[in-house]
Formats: sequence, C-alpha cells, structure tokens
Amino acid sequence: MINPKNIRWLFILSAIALSGFVVAQSGELKQHLTFYDTFFGNEQDYQVCYPKDHKNFFYSIILSSATALFLLGFIIYYKSKNNKLLQSKNDVIQQKNQELLDSITYARRIQQALLPEPSVMTHLGVNCQVLYKPRDIVSGDFYWVYEDTEHIYAAVIDCTGHGVPGAFLSLLAHNAINKAVIELEIKTPAEVLHSMNDYVKAVLKQSQGQELKDGMEVGLCIIHKQTHRVEYAGAGIKLYYLSGQHFQEIKAAKCSVGSVQPHVVQIPENVMLQLAKGARLYMHSDGIVDQFGGENAKKFSTRQLKQFITDTGALSLEQQMARLEETFDLWKGPLEQTDDVLFLSIEL
Repeated sequence: MINPKNIRWLFILSAIALSGFVVAQSGELKQHLTFYDTFFGNEQDYQVCYPKDHKNFFYSIILSSATALFLLGFIIYYKSKNNKLLQSKNDVIQQKNQELLDSITYARRIQQALLPEPSVMTHLGVNCQVLYKPRDIVSGDFYWVYEDTEHIYAAVIDCTGHGVPGAFLSLLAHNAINKAVIELEIKTPAEVLHSMNDYVKAVLKQSQGQELKDGMEVGLCIIHKQTHRVEYAGAGIKLYYLSGQHFQEIKAAKCSVGSVQPHVVQIPENVMLQLAKGARLYMHSDGIVDQFGGENAKKFSTRQLKQFITDTGALSLEQQMARLEETFDLWKGPLEQTDDVLFLSIEL
C-alpha cells in the first residue's frame, strides 16, 4: 500500500522539475551559465545574477596568460642559450688555465733542479740551512751554493718581481753567477757581482738604451775552508753574522745587478771577516721583512728579524730555522704571502 506522504513528495518534486523545464524552454530565466555559454554564447539572452561582461573579462585573462607564457618561454629559451654559451666559454677558459697551470708547475721542476741538491748542502764543510717559500708556484728568489777545493760560495739572489717574470730572471742570474765563478774562476765576491752585472745588462740589452730595467739584488759570501775567513759583497742584500753574543750587520751597496740606475754611484765592495768556528752567517731576500701580519697587519720588519736572530742564537741552526718558519707563519696568519721568501743561514 502506497504511503500518502510519499505520494505528496513525489508530486512536489514533479512540479518543481516541470516548472524548471518550462522556464528553461521559454528562455526567461537561467540562474547559472555553462562554460560554453560564457565563451561562445550570448549573455544578453539570460537574466543572471552575474555581470554581463564575463566574456571580455575571461578573454582578457586568456590573452594575458598566453602572453605571459610566451614571454616566459622566450626568457627560458634565451637564458638557456646564454647559459650554454657561457658554459662553453668557461670550459675553454678552464682548459686554458689548466694548461697554463700545468706548464708553470712543470717549470717549477726545472727551477728546483737548478737549486743545490740536499746532498751538496749536507757535505759542505759548513752547516747550511734554508727557509725557502715561493709566493707562487715558481719564484724570483733562489739560493746558490758552490764548492771548490779551498772555498765555499754561497749566494742569495732576489730577482725583480715574483712568479713567472721573476723565475725567468732567476735563470738568467743562475747563468751569470755560474759563468763568473765556474767558467771565469773569479775569486772575490765584488768582482763576481761586477761580472754578473755586465752579463745581465748584455743579455737584456740594457746598455743600448732599452726600457727593460729589471735586475736583481745579490748577496755573496766566499768562505775560506781552512781559516774561516769570510769575504762578502752585496748589491741590495746585506749580511748578518752572529759570533757568540756578538751580532753584527754588514750593509750592502745600494744598487742592483743589472738594471739601468743612472742615479746610483755606489758599487759593491769586498768586506773581509775573520770568524771563529761556530759563527753564523745570515742573508735573506726582502720577502720575509715585508710580510704583513700580526695584530695590526704591519710588516714583519728588519728590526724584528734581527731581534729574532739574537734571541734564538742559543738554539741549534736547525732549531733556529724551524722556529723562524713557525714565527713567519704565525705572523702572516690568514693574510696572503706578500712576496717570495728566502732566508739562508750558515754555521762555520
């Protein structure tokens, strides 16, 4: 048996559906527009609760979105193209840098081959210790040691500049001192420096008015094995010696080997020293005293270096040189190394 309440509700729903159908067919009222109606229909045919300019509004959104997508795509394409070009250039630069680095690294092997071998340093008639710290891969500083039957020759040479230019000059200086001492057999340090000066100026054509004014500072000691007599001459590189508690500085001539210096009239001269066994000789390039560091980022200074030598004179030469390297590294701290560092010490 059918429930009267159900019949009533069925009647009501049917009436609502019929009325909606009639209204829709008559076109008098449509409360909600479809997607098709909005973009392709005529909103003016409908009475709705929304504004009548939906179509233009949505067209503007589509046009703006399409424009934005186009611009975004163009930017991505342009950036991608530039990134590929930049990466290609970076690859070429990196390859060139690596080739240059490999060449300089190999050049260091050649330069180190010119330095005295450890066996030569060990078998000298004196104790010889070196602190050698190039600023770059190759160095403009180098030390030179040679021994004949009666003498030991020891030199510290600081060429103009550092890195590759300084390394080129160091090869020239090596040839110059070899020629003077080994080939020409010159026996006094001042004459060796004069010979080197002539050689360097001739090779660099400095006597012909050339603008190449590079040169080198040189300190040279000749030690007589039997008597402990020391002959010294310097062009820009001074000599310190420590004998017991006695510390002495021997100044160098204010000139250089090579280079055009019309204002310089002082030339290197021989200085003769008679030292006892156990006396120590010190020569250095300016890299150690010019190094910035400490609390106020000041130069290490010649004064501080001389104070270090006297304060640590009671240590063995090996201990003193190890302490000097430690002191230099602590002084430099996080700062970059200013120049090539070379410090040569000899104990009779």
